[in-house]
Amino acid sequence: MGTSKLTSRIPIFQLFIGGSLLVGWLIPSFYAWTDSDQSRPSSLLWKVPLGSSIASLAFCLVLPWLPIRRQASSDAPRTSMRFSVRTLLILTAGVAIAIPLLAKFPLGVSAIVCAGAFAYFIAFCVRNPQHRMAAATLFACMALPYAWVVGYKELGRIFLDLVVMFAGMPAFLPAAMLSQVFGQHFLESQWLAFLLTALELVLGIWMICLGPKRTIAYLLLVMQMSAVGSLGFYMLCIA
Repeated sequence: MGTSKLTSRIPIFQLFIGGSLLVGWLIPSFYAWTDSDQSRPSSLLWKVPLGSSIASLAFCLVLPWLPIRRQASSDAPRTSMRFSVRTLLILTAGVAIAIPLLAKFPLGVSAIVCAGAFAYFIAFCVRNPQHRMAAATLFACMALPYAWVVGYKELGRIFLDLVVMFAGMPAFLPAAMLSQVFGQHFLESQWLAFLLTALELVLGIWMICLGPKRTIAYLLLVMQMSAVGSLGFYMLCIA
């Protein structure tokens, strides 16, 4: 199986899943602990994520020297993402067709692209059982930081919005930042969140295929982006 010496001794992926769930569930408590409100946000709202990012970066810098190596078995050879000339031509034609459609129907096209990315993600898990745990962890790091939504007192008020926004919520933070660049309100650029979520999934599959070290680094990035995005979404919900 495509595992590693360290991940076979330490349940790294399980720790990522548990950590994502814990962070997501504690978002309201963290916000209350900072003693923030809409008119006076605490500096802790950016200092704590910044400190977490610095710690993650430091860990990634020493990650290449950690004893994490892929152990390929005879029944599950290493998976690689290979593109034939035909595949590249199809992708190029698809992009050429999608660009003008995206300009005219941004939400519909981006939703189709996002659905296609999820379908590809599921197909990847079916074809590569040795990577299912890593893939499940990737999805958990994208979604579980929003776990507080389940216990939100006013869930009924935002439920319909959540149904529409769910696929784009993992990319809430980068989409909100890019929407400012485009001069749009975030609620008017939901298509951007769909596209970025699709990109997160595809990049995640690529990192999983490249090996456990790159996968761990990418999981840290995804989890922290979702956590900060979840915090921002919570602040909007209580506004």
